[in-house]
Amino acid sequence: MASIERKRLMNAKLKKISEWTARGIKIGMRGYQYAPINSKNHFARGRDEFVIWCEREEGDFTQGILWARGEECAFIPFPEAEKGWNNPVLIDSDSDVLVIDGNGEKVWSISSPKNAPCEVKCENWCLANSITEISTSGENGSYPVICRVDGEVYAANSFTFFNYHAETCTLQWKPQLHYVFSDEKIKERFQRALDEVNGEHHKMAFRYSYPQIGSIMIKDCSIYAFLEANIINPCTLSQFKYYWYVEITEDGVYKRKIWGRERLEKLPGKQGMRGKFSADKEYLILSPVFKTDEWKGKQKLLRLSDGELINVTLPRGYSKFRVMDVREDRVFISDEVNRIAVCEMAQ
Repeated sequence: MASIERKRLMNAKLKKISEWTARGIKIGMRGYQYAPINSKNHFARGRDEFVIWCEREEGDFTQGILWARGEECAFIPFPEAEKGWNNPVLIDSDSDVLVIDGNGEKVWSISSPKNAPCEVKCENWCLANSITEISTSGENGSYPVICRVDGEVYAANSFTFFNYHAETCTLQWKPQLHYVFSDEKIKERFQRALDEVNGEHHKMAFRYSYPQIGSIMIKDCSIYAFLEANIINPCTLSQFKYYWYVEITEDGVYKRKIWGRERLEKLPGKQGMRGKFSADKEYLILSPVFKTDEWKGKQKLLRLSDGELINVTLPRGYSKFRVMDVREDRVFISDEVNRIAVCEMAQ
């Protein structure tokens, strides 16, 4: 039985420890409310280290990586990224930060903000035509990547995996593209319809409403995903039907529903939720799409070890900031303009 929200909530009070200000940098490129792919291309690499894809506003327009560590804050330009129509995705491989272009055809590795990017040798290409800019978490050299199919520009409706070998700086994509299904029968019906049209999704007779994958991770050899409903951005943003934190098989079939809510259209007010797993894999960072739901638009943390929902109290003077990531007892918050603060979390 999947658990729904508990009545009693724990509280976490944040105390600011340090802050970075990136002059001439725009951190928040797109509002998180409007699509599952938005505002998730970042992660904390340590208790005082944060990496995010952003834009430089001063001088020539350039996209790249803002890498903050200790007292330093460096911008690493990536002019190669501007050749594609969608942004690259950042992946933390522990030893390196990987930058994967939007088509999955080129990959770079960066071991430090002081080092130049090195191109990774890809032994094959990603099966998907395009990948999303949602940072994900893997383990033991295996990493999931959220992709898009069926021509939906802002979709996050499929996933695949790659293996990365830091010693040889090589990468191999898995030869399968997966989708999320509530049961095996729907998966089989979908696959038959896809095979009948030689893998061309837009020609399928079976019209499938792909669950939108807001976040995905591998933890202890299991795969977990946060599903943000079966639509991307409906008219008036008010027709989301569910959100679920689930465990899935490697080929995308539900193993169990863990936490979430459905029949949102029956509830008062507008409902919708975005979610991202924390870098330490201990929390699901929940961001309501609307301010009219029972959370009044305020973020909460779902502790994955016991399903406990946690209220977050931001430091004084930081009420406009948003929780971006969690690493151990450190919470990274940002105004999504040019400031990032590191806070200590006391529960």
